[in-house]
Amino acid sequence: MNTPSLRGYGAAITVGVAVLSMGIIALGFIIPNRLFESTVGLVAFLLAGLLIVVCAVLANIYDLRGIIHDEFG
Repeated sequence: MNTPSLRGYGAAITVGVAVLSMGIIALGFIIPNRLFESTVGLVAFLLAGLLIVVCAVLANIYDLRGIIHDEFG
């Protein structure tokens, strides 16, 4: 039985962070009044925007789709 390597788990965590960031960004468009009425919501939205860009860059550099397919598929 093959167990996924550390790069497989790293790729899965990167995709998970991207999905979580996407959800926070979507909340900014769905309920902007509730999200932006506090400093915590604004910081979360801006941090999610930064994280989604970092995840996109990592996905393009390291071919996360191929890594996930090789390790888990």
